[in-house]
Amino acid sequence: MTADRPRPSAEDRFWAKVAKTDDGCWTWTGANARGGYGSYKTRARTFRAHRYAYEAVRGPIPAGLYLDHLCHNADPTCPGGDTCKHRRCVNPDHLEPVTPHENVLRGLATAALNAAKTHCPQGHEYTPENTYRIKPSPNKHHGARSCRACRRLATARYDAKRRRKPAA
Repeated sequence: MTADRPRPSAEDRFWAKVAKTDDGCWTWTGANARGGYGSYKTRARTFRAHRYAYEAVRGPIPAGLYLDHLCHNADPTCPGGDTCKHRRCVNPDHLEPVTPHENVLRGLATAALNAAKTHCPQGHEYTPENTYRIKPSPNKHHGARSCRACRRLATARYDAKRRRKPAA
């Protein structure tokens, strides 16, 4: 850069790397970080591109919240993961601050898929009366649930088996 042309501002450099697409996404065309998210570096620090865009337009992201890509949630054909095109979207209208828990539940991870299930593997409905929540422990996942009807049947089978065993 020559001395007579001033260096563009960090914000101008950022927006020069954004391509607006027909589907409403603003695709980051600069470098990507691990995981497929856009990465933007200023003199002071490195940002995830979608976080930089959100804060530039909307203001600070509330402490402890993640930005959820609403465009990803609306696209049932997206496989998710590192190749998800929505991870490069920096349109603030496509981003919503949510808790980490809500962000996981909106995704395609195992926890989200299990939370979306309405019936146990044997077909019993997960209702408040028929659902047992497993207390968190080092070996159990937070929020795991099981079917009370299946637990009752398993207990009855166990008790019947114990009654059939001869005393030692």
